[in-house]
Amino acid sequence: MSNKKRHIKKQHKNKVRIPTIIFTLFGAYIIPRGREVWIGNLIKLLNTFSLSDNAIRLGLSRMSRQKLLRSRKKGRNSYYSLSKKGYDWMLCGRHRGLERECRPWDKKWRLLIYNIPEKLRSKRDALRKKLHNTGYGSLGPSIWLSPYDFKEELTMFIDKLKVSDHIERFEAKYTWFREERELIYKAWNIKDLEERYEKFIARYTHLLLTFKKKALNKENVDAGECFAERFRSSAEFIEIALFDPMLPGELLPDDWAGFKAMEIYKKYQDILASEANRFVDEILKIEIHLHKED
Repeated sequence: MSNKKRHIKKQHKNKVRIPTIIFTLFGAYIIPRGREVWIGNLIKLLNTFSLSDNAIRLGLSRMSRQKLLRSRKKGRNSYYSLSKKGYDWMLCGRHRGLERECRPWDKKWRLLIYNIPEKLRSKRDALRKKLHNTGYGSLGPSIWLSPYDFKEELTMFIDKLKVSDHIERFEAKYTWFREERELIYKAWNIKDLEERYEKFIARYTHLLLTFKKKALNKENVDAGECFAERFRSSAEFIEIALFDPMLPGELLPDDWAGFKAMEIYKKYQDILASEANRFVDEILKIEIHLHKED
């Protein structure tokens, strides 16, 4: 099985992973309200996504072992916060999922080719993962390319791995008979990414219209439902966008679904924000009473 196919299979195994949900929860709601949360309230918030208490506790335990979360005891109560490593991961995920955008392109391709021996397999795998996460596409097992210049970031990473002797880097111009738009389908799984964006658009366009209609008719909406929907849409969008290399607009298909998905995502977030924040504030009031009791 190719590296690309393995990665696609892995990314579809679960729609939204528990770590993504927990990172999103901390970034959007917990950190702006004090950076730390009582486990009882954390479970209440996560229960809105049909996650069992056992699944939540298992996810928290795994993230703690990975040193992404920090826990402390105060009396009989446990509190969780992001560690420095977890906070950095959260910021990285938010940047990659929500804050990146297609950049201007100078029409050059950056190629990175490596021939790392089997005895350094772990370092080869680390480099491959770094290239994918940075947004590089693969033309073969050891040939990677990007329209953007990540020289400084990659040089630091390669120097840390101590594999620079096994790597070559080039700047190139594409001169073959195909259009460059066709090239991206060989290096990145654009069709799969577009399908995922289109499913997101279809689902959340319908939900956006539903909540707009409720607002227009001044219908009462459940604050917990607003929180769950707002949060779920954010986690789902991030889970897709993490695999988006954010290629230059001229390389993407006309009417690229990623642009429309981002537009729908932002509108949906805005319409639910007030009630979602009210729901979180109501739950976290319990925490104030706990501090007083301790």
